[in-house]
Amino acid sequence: MPAGGELAALERLAAILPPPPPGETWIGDDAAVLVAPPAAAALLFASDAVVAGVHVDLDLMSCADAGWKALVANVSDVAAMGGRPWRCVAAVTGASAAQLEQIGAGLAAAAERFACPLVGGDLAGGAQLVVSVAILGVAAGRPVLRSGARAGDTLLVTGPLGASAAGLRELKADRRAGGSTVEAHRRPLARVEEGIAAAEAGATAMIDVSDGLGLDLHRMAVASGVGVELDSVPVAAGASLDEALAGGEDYELVFAVPVPPAVIRRFASAGLRAPVVIGRCVENPAARLLGGSPFEPRGFEHTLG
Repeated sequence: MPAGGELAALERLAAILPPPPPGETWIGDDAAVLVAPPAAAALLFASDAVVAGVHVDLDLMSCADAGWKALVANVSDVAAMGGRPWRCVAAVTGASAAQLEQIGAGLAAAAERFACPLVGGDLAGGAQLVVSVAILGVAAGRPVLRSGARAGDTLLVTGPLGASAAGLRELKADRRAGGSTVEAHRRPLARVEEGIAAAEAGATAMIDVSDGLGLDLHRMAVASGVGVELDSVPVAAGASLDEALAGGEDYELVFAVPVPPAVIRRFASAGLRAPVVIGRCVENPAARLLGGSPFEPRGFEHTLG
């Protein structure tokens, strides 16, 4: 446990977070009290954890970066459903007092950046540093699932891929490395507005690229019962094609649509970067092709057991 005990640590965390709006109670009680958002067609609920030594290397990034990534991973899951993040809680295990201060700063920065207040959580001692976040999101319309793509739908991605993996490679080679790829690894961004725009423009299926394009696209194809044929993959500056296909933690969104021009217009009207057409869904559910050649759906997978 952090020096000074749990109560002192919670007081320090509460001091860096904004106060709740009228009618809500956040940190300090057994549970947060929330006023249901108006006109929400659906509530979205997700959780994810960042484990030191598994998801983050604290020799290469700060505990504040770990806090940021833990929240952003959850925000991205909401974005992949076409929703907007609303409220979140965080539980931290195995942090020292100094680490907890940094994690809290990272969580607070991400919460402010994505307008998703941190309303509570828990602290516990332990041998391993773990930052676990659970999030509530809201969808104004029908949430977009992984399972709705159909043969003939066009596949698009919201931006180039591989930057995070390239940043990790650069940090392993030189801990003092900097630049856009390192920033993409330490402080990734979730594509909330892009997910909403895709949903409003008729996306039939969507997933965020958290574990690698090849693996995440495979998951969407399996859920939808379709195959995929890719013409090309947009590769981020400084990254390789392999990093774009299998690197993960880009948090761009991949989605299927029956009418691509409608999506392009919707993104433009929202002032968003235009999504990139990468291929199509096909009837053969076994098809996994890139430029006419088979590709292996590789990416990050946990080993359990």
